[in-house]
Amino acid sequence: MRSIENAFDLDFIRGMTFGFVGEHGTWGNDVARASMTALADGPFNWVTLAFAGLMAHPGDPAIAYGPPVTVSDDEIIGMADFAHRLGLNVCLKPTVNCRDGTWRGEIRFDGERGPDPARWTAWFAAYTDMMVHYARLAQRLGCEMFCVGCEMTTAEPHEDAWRGVIAAVRSEYAGLVTYNCNHGREEHVRFWDAVDLISSSAYYPIDRWQDRVPVLREVAAAHGKPLFFMEVGCPSRRGSGACPWDYRHPGEVDLDEQARFYETLFAAMPDEPWFKGYMLWEWPWRLYPRESASRDRSYCIYGKPAEAVVARAFARPSGA
Repeated sequence: MRSIENAFDLDFIRGMTFGFVGEHGTWGNDVARASMTALADGPFNWVTLAFAGLMAHPGDPAIAYGPPVTVSDDEIIGMADFAHRLGLNVCLKPTVNCRDGTWRGEIRFDGERGPDPARWTAWFAAYTDMMVHYARLAQRLGCEMFCVGCEMTTAEPHEDAWRGVIAAVRSEYAGLVTYNCNHGREEHVRFWDAVDLISSSAYYPIDRWQDRVPVLREVAAAHGKPLFFMEVGCPSRRGSGACPWDYRHPGEVDLDEQARFYETLFAAMPDEPWFKGYMLWEWPWRLYPRESASRDRSYCIYGKPAEAVVARAFARPSGA
């Protein structure tokens, strides 16, 4: 783990997210290692290892993680070590999903008269336990960054609880800490001062980038923190440029639409000290053959025109 006291000193992030949702058994095999090797052969200097514990439904405060739900600690250890040997910096990103398909940004614990403080307290206790477990693992592995949360929109107003989560993580982990808000939430999170870097899932429609850049610049300046995109990407489907967050969008394969999204993104983002880069979404643990890329509708850029767009952008000194 490199010691970085000031996040503004961090080299530009040219990253990719790997292996989500991190189901048990998916990372500790030759298929996953071959996929990670192909990722490392690209223009990337960072990888995020992302996986999700499970809540039964958005009103259940219990969180299950580890086998048989998520990748095991041994799988995480093996993949983080492998990524480091390939020359990549590693961000560990545990998060939560709901078994019933509800987005994690919509969890809520309500009683007959509104929010139920006791169940929110129980959820944050379970969530903190999970984060501390993986923060210890990140420290042991020398991971360069740890993400304490992802798109937890309905939970974000519980500012004191989040400060408690972050403090608990910092008691076990000495590297860089970030929180990953959803797009459009950058100016609303109230605990940015507690993390080292501001980050967001920047799934802005292709025609919104010019509008959002001034807002993002102001957020970074207001908090005196650099900002980067912990998630950003677009499926290779017709119409996905207007709704890049929608992994269920039914459009037909459109490789050019994905490439245009990345061209617009890189053209919009400025070469300024406050902006620290990208963690693209996403790269699967089981990578399709390059000759199948023309038929693939996923976010992955491997073998598609967007791959060349990203390579050109990341070859520039600022990476943008």
